[in-house]
Amino acid sequence: MANGGIIGPTQTVTASVPETTTTFNANGTLTTQSTTTSVNVLVIAGGGGAPGDRGGGGGAGGYRFNTSIPVSGSSPYTVVVGGGGSGVTPAGASSSGNNSSFAPSTPIELTSTGGGSGGGQSGAAQTGGSGGGGAGINNSNNVGAAGNTPPTSPTQGFTGGVGYGVEIGPRNRGGAGGGGASAVGVNATNTAAGTGGAGSSAWPGDCTVRAGGGGGGGQAASSSGGSGGGGAGGGPSGAGSAGSNNTGGGGGGGGCAPAAGGTGGPGVVIVKEPAIPAKAPGVWSMNTVYEFVKDNNWV
Repeated sequence: MANGGIIGPTQTVTASVPETTTTFNANGTLTTQSTTTSVNVLVIAGGGGAPGDRGGGGGAGGYRFNTSIPVSGSSPYTVVVGGGGSGVTPAGASSSGNNSSFAPSTPIELTSTGGGSGGGQSGAAQTGGSGGGGAGINNSNNVGAAGNTPPTSPTQGFTGGVGYGVEIGPRNRGGAGGGGASAVGVNATNTAAGTGGAGSSAWPGDCTVRAGGGGGGGQAASSSGGSGGGGAGGGPSGAGSAGSNNTGGGGGGGGCAPAAGGTGGPGVVIVKEPAIPAKAPGVWSMNTVYEFVKDNNWV
């Protein structure tokens, strides 16, 4: 009974490991802890940009999460954070946001699609993680673009709203809101530009709203961006605001020419390594039990 009165091999206690959260605001590499076997990952792509002259708001970057991605402890994993699409003057077409991803080109890859650009005088709204809002113009460019493109389950984003382009009097045409992570962009009316679709806080254990569509710019009045970083649309002659940094918020559409639209906000990738409780497998020695009882650590 050399092990203190218990027959069998003596086992060691494995110390607990606290939860670890790593936030990537730019491209990088994550090396997991040696004891980590799975991670929770939130991936938000860059938001779409918006044009000026009653432009529609840019769509929010795709919003995706997975709470049980298997990993190998101490292995490095590539992280890509997508930038926001460009906002432009009325003469140009804005651009969509860029994709964000965790562990691209591997079996565990999780990728979110960049938000679609808003519609304007020079082009229609584009599809994306969330779709861009339609322009305040009386042709097909007033139609909002589809979100959740390519499709994912659960959905990574929603459709942009429809712009209002009928010329009845001064200051009555407006761009629509870009789609958000949890709601469609709001349609414009003859008195108001559309607001951006709302963002989301769907990641378990995280109460921060992180993604939203940009508001459409209109002649009627400025419009707010969606919660979670969507840029506000410009008023009668104001420029659209940029989507907030590292939220994937879409840019806000600009008001009358020559006002420009806003740039989409860059995305973000957040990785949580769950806490691991202390372990005490197998057979213990009486000496180890005694020490834990003495220190009031025996449960």
